[in-house]
Amino acid sequence: MDVTRALEEALDHADWERINTLLDACFYRYLATAPDLLRRVFESAPGAWFEAHPRHAMSRAIADAVQRPGMIIDPAAATAFRRWVQGQQSPAMRDVLGTQQADLRELLAHGWYQDAVILVDEVLANVQTAPHRPEGFSDVMPSVLLRCGTAKLLAADLTGAAECFADALRWATHTVEHPFARYVREHLALVHALEERFADAAALLGDAPIERSAPGTLAYHYEPAGLLARVLLQTASLDLPAAETALSEVDEPIVAGDLGWVAMHARARVALTCSRQWDLIHRINTLLVTGSKRTSAGTIAGSVLRSDLAGLYQSVGDLRAAESILTTPGLLHRPGSLIIPLARQALLRGRPEQALALLRQNEHIRPDTTPARHLPTGAVLYATAELAISGDVAQTTLELAATTVNHHHAYSALSHASPELRQRLLPLIDHTFDTIPEPWTYRERVKLTPREREVLAALNAHPTINQVAAALHVSPNTAKTHVLLFTGSSARTPATKPSGSGSPDRNFPCRSASRSAADHISTGVAGVRVHAAPAPDAAPFSGRELSGVSVVFRVR
Repeated sequence: MDVTRALEEALDHADWERINTLLDACFYRYLATAPDLLRRVFESAPGAWFEAHPRHAMSRAIADAVQRPGMIIDPAAATAFRRWVQGQQSPAMRDVLGTQQADLRELLAHGWYQDAVILVDEVLANVQTAPHRPEGFSDVMPSVLLRCGTAKLLAADLTGAAECFADALRWATHTVEHPFARYVREHLALVHALEERFADAAALLGDAPIERSAPGTLAYHYEPAGLLARVLLQTASLDLPAAETALSEVDEPIVAGDLGWVAMHARARVALTCSRQWDLIHRINTLLVTGSKRTSAGTIAGSVLRSDLAGLYQSVGDLRAAESILTTPGLLHRPGSLIIPLARQALLRGRPEQALALLRQNEHIRPDTTPARHLPTGAVLYATAELAISGDVAQTTLELAATTVNHHHAYSALSHASPELRQRLLPLIDHTFDTIPEPWTYRERVKLTPREREVLAALNAHPTINQVAAALHVSPNTAKTHVLLFTGSSARTPATKPSGSGSPDRNFPCRSASRSAADHISTGVAGVRVHAAPAPDAAPFSGRELSGVSVVFRVR
């Protein structure tokens, strides 16, 4: 029998034991598909029934929370339920998960993402030790794992988020598809879209139209993930009118919610294509100030938005502002977040060698993470840099860029190509376009003399000034001079300051460097470390003590 019809009949006959059984097995299904019927049940239930079944008192609190922003459960109801669970000698695992899920909602609402991840790990450990598919577990688990995946996403663990969402989808589709399966697919699609796997995201989303549900429903709380994933897909496919239409559905609750930063990220991507950069520059800067707790440098929101902000500054030619953003302390070093704008910054400065070095960073450090140069945008930037260095691009590099763009349907990555590379790529792309946006114009490559390359290679290879001097067969004092030459002249913002000084950079008396060397600081050889992009597994080549002078290499 249809479970909704079964609950209606039990309510008509006031069969409260039957209702107890049905809610134990299908509460979250009812919450998603029959909220009005569920409300009637709770309004009709006698007080003694709730006293006999405290689990349903908590279920009523959850149903009431759907009516409120953030779905925060009434603290008194959550506390009473926790006391009941803790008072049992062997509480049911679903009840333990219920208390943890209430705590998780509270942590996420306050933006305490790292604390939330610690709790998520406890939840996942409890699930692993639970008896095999206890009663009602199939109904509870999609909701629990959806919340866990959201916490992982907000804490910048996209791999962990995808794993939680994939597990939730398995629970939701094991037998009869659970109504939460839709929301799980949409959240998993959002993770794919954030990592440029747009074809995988599209397969999960299907062709359903974008429509906002009525406030006060479960769908209203969960569907923003699907809406935002679709906007990112439309932007990636360069269907900008559709993206603009979808963005018009983004309302204030989405902006103020856990995924509001994704909406701003999507708007930034659209702005790059239609000359509205300054509007988004001001909006993102405002959000980073007013929402500083949720958008700190160590969060995925802060990392993505600062990456967007740097790209916007780069598109209007303010590379110094972009550098300032990209050198924010504590920024995440995910392959698709910081490395891409840093590589683009290098190309905009005419430093393709540095772009290659950045895109090659840590290719073998994280086997669970796609290297930056194998992402669509990274592959296009890598090919652009290679072409700028030699005047040609290897066939394998060109094929990697074209096949990566085609495979992931990431056609917006073509906007990162130089005009010369775009001409070579377009015949290999399986889609045609009226126009491809060109937000950035790369400088012609700055060339180094052989001696400048030798000095840069030594600076990259050796951590101390004495080792640099030995490699160059010069005295330590001469090596210091080489370092100072490469930090630029006093005519520009210098990159040297007195050791231990906390004051802003100031002019340091030194002999002016040749233009090519000064403009090409920290580049020219593969693997060069720069202050703006330290490798996660090694300290950046900065802050080295040189007889009272601390040298910091900058991207300018």
